[in-house]
Amino acid sequence: MQIGTIAKKIGLTADAIRFYERSSLLPSPPRSAGGFRQYGEGDVETLGFIRNVQGLGFTLREIKELLGLRHTRLQPCAPVCRRLDQKLSQVRRKLHDLHKLEHELRAALGNCKKELHKLSARCPLLRKPNRFKQESTN
Repeated sequence: MQIGTIAKKIGLTADAIRFYERSSLLPSPPRSAGGFRQYGEGDVETLGFIRNVQGLGFTLREIKELLGLRHTRLQPCAPVCRRLDQKLSQVRRKLHDLHKLEHELRAALGNCKKELHKLSARCPLLRKPNRFKQESTN
């Protein structure tokens, strides 16, 4: 199977597949007499796996580790559970940070809307940065 065919089948671009090869996530495939990459079903499975775990937020380095575990005979679940638990903790921290940011943005928007009703409106966000922080905590 050539790169365009496999790209369509998996839902990736040919550039993404080449990038995964350069990043050593996918072994370099054999080439045809004409120099075209020739992929097999194993490559389709590997690319599907890469796409799946990347969708779960794993980095390329983490994917490389998971691929290493995937290729062991035992395929132990404990290291995968640890990695999933770590990823879930990271997501929870990000969600907490995003909720905090949402609160700050709502406060900033509220301060700006209050100022719009004044004749001599001056945007509180564009004023001294420290003043904005004080206003958003009230």
